[in-house]
Amino acid sequence: MKKVVLFLALAASVSFTSCSKDEDNECKSCTASDQKVEICDNGDGTYDLTVGGQSAGTLDESDLDGLSPQQVVDATCEALNLLSDF
Repeated sequence: MKKVVLFLALAASVSFTSCSKDEDNECKSCTASDQKVEICDNGDGTYDLTVGGQSAGTLDESDLDGLSPQQVVDATCEALNLLSDF
């Protein structure tokens, strides 16, 4: 019986534990022209932008020009869709 209680206590503590990096790294994404566009918040005022699985660089908040990360991703996808129409 003690082993069962200990196991349940351990399982409960592990299930409510997460890595701080997981919490800080919030990503927004969309898909355009069969390419995934993703921007991830590094939690330090910088964002990693990825297009089609390739890094497009690291941006800081001033690079976003007052837009939210979601707006940046949406605008990038919209631009890629427009370019693919040509």
